[in-house]
Amino acid sequence: MNATVYKWVAGALVSVGIFVALLDTTIVDIVLPKMMSSLDTDLGGIQWVVIVYFIGSAIAMTAASWLADRIGPRRLYLLGLLLFLIASAFCGLAWNLPAMLVGRLIQGLGEGILVPVGLIILYTVFPEREHGTAMGLYGLSASFAPALGPTLGGVITEHLDWRWVFYINLPVGLVTAVLILALMRPLPRRGRRSFDFLGFALLGTALSALIVLLGKGQELGWSTSDTIVILGVVTLLATAATVAWLAWARAPLFPRSIFGRRAFRVGMAAMVLLSINAYGFFLLLPVFLQRLRGLTTLQAGLVLLPGALLSALTTLGSGIVSDRIDPRKVGLLFLLLTGWASWHFGTDPDTPLFRLVLDYMFWGAAVGGTFAPVTMVALGPLGRDEINDGSTLVNVARLVAGSVGTALATATLAARSDAFAQATRHFLEPNRPALATTLFSLTGADPTGGDPDAMQRALALGAGLLRRATTAWAFDAVFDLLAVFMVVAAATLAAAWIGRSGGRHPR
Repeated sequence: MNATVYKWVAGALVSVGIFVALLDTTIVDIVLPKMMSSLDTDLGGIQWVVIVYFIGSAIAMTAASWLADRIGPRRLYLLGLLLFLIASAFCGLAWNLPAMLVGRLIQGLGEGILVPVGLIILYTVFPEREHGTAMGLYGLSASFAPALGPTLGGVITEHLDWRWVFYINLPVGLVTAVLILALMRPLPRRGRRSFDFLGFALLGTALSALIVLLGKGQELGWSTSDTIVILGVVTLLATAATVAWLAWARAPLFPRSIFGRRAFRVGMAAMVLLSINAYGFFLLLPVFLQRLRGLTTLQAGLVLLPGALLSALTTLGSGIVSDRIDPRKVGLLFLLLTGWASWHFGTDPDTPLFRLVLDYMFWGAAVGGTFAPVTMVALGPLGRDEINDGSTLVNVARLVAGSVGTALATATLAARSDAFAQATRHFLEPNRPALATTLFSLTGADPTGGDPDAMQRALALGAGLLRRATTAWAFDAVFDLLAVFMVVAAATLAAAWIGRSGGRHPR
């Protein structure tokens, strides 16, 4: 197999594994309500199905770079894939919540290996002049898989048992593993540096505490729960200790030279900001379509499908373009387009469905185009011996930012819904003449005519319409907030032009 064919074969195999792993970050969200009855748990308990997955992923990611140096990227990728597949089978067979949580934790460990190591492999098998194309392949999975999750979950929920969201991983993953063994060559390893156990423990503690804090904060109360306060203190202390240790340790978990590269810091900051927007949208759009527009899970998934497909195309396309044009320019364009699409997304309760499909197609195309160039900006200035660590850090940033984005979107939606409901509650005071006129026009019955039942029916209808309107306003407020993060990400990326860095891959 010549080099041209080999790089595409290896890239395709790696992308499939990453796709399967990242698909589980959103496909599971759709089936959580059905899991609750089967696993005999409540909403508070089922949330841990999502939380422990992110914890496992965060823990594995912090050690992925060192493990890749130790046993080689190809072997480690296979290990992560097999770990993920075994855990998927266990999750599908889970008989109660504790069993499911064990399976999801192990699944997260597998994902935490697959995603950063897959990026390392892509950067290795593609020549430097084609790293944009490699990042397009990577972004194809990183953006398309979470976008497709709600659609695929809807189809499975409609026609199969919820356990199939885990079983579908097995045939695809096993075939991929066999092909990797048969076709992919071993990759070079770096020197066997010592492992920073203290740095690993501190960073793992900080990430785990933060993920639990973000996952349970809305449920327990951000400022009223002792548990949340304790988690906040642990997060702050562990983060401060991690930063201090990485700054002063003789052999830290990640080389300090990476953080000294200005373009890497800019790319990382842009990745954090765009991930907050992306994962906030991934969480809220199915909720918006089902809760506000009354669509079924399958219908909501079909509305989102064209946008997910278009996102895949622009992800690959932006990577290819970034091999020919400064990736900072490509990233800046798509970040601004995503901000505009987020700001103008139609949230009116009466917005036609075709408009929602078009809005999501535009948003999906825009956000899909951000991942490859922003990743190139971050990793472009790094040397060969720094790519492993850089890939790990980019993916840790994506994971943490995704958790922040989902928590922020949920908290803001709840807060805005309550605030708008309180601000409009006086419109339903029975003694308001304008209310009687409005309700009469809606129901055809005079609520002031002495019929108590007519009054109650009219008020119930008015309350429902008002609640629908205030919920739509709340979604609009959240989408506007998420748009701001994209604008800030664009401004951050534009900062790459300030200073001495002037090349396509500034150092």
